[in-house]
Amino acid sequence: MEKITVKKLTNRHVDKVILRSVVISICIVQVEMDGVLYQVVDEKGRIVRFNGPEHANNVLSRTTTDKAVLLHQSPYAEMAGQPEGEPTPPLEVDFNWRADRA
Repeated sequence: MEKITVKKLTNRHVDKVILRSVVISICIVQVEMDGVLYQVVDEKGRIVRFNGPEHANNVLSRTTTDKAVLLHQSPYAEMAGQPEGEPTPPLEVDFNWRADRA
């Protein structure tokens, strides 16, 4: 997967923002541009961890998009009646992305 910094996303338009829930209050962000998926990283190339989707939206508020989604992959599918051991697709819900226009 390609990498892109928060700074390089400032005042850019992306096709899709993917907010991937890692644990209860932590998420990472991926963006899709021209069919390429990018991981949002810091200036040293480390994955940026946000304190939830609203924090990510605030930090990336100068990035516009046509679509934003929140993804959650549960390791506890069997607790919700899913067969044990079978991979389940992540839950994907639309996210209302707010952007400050440049």
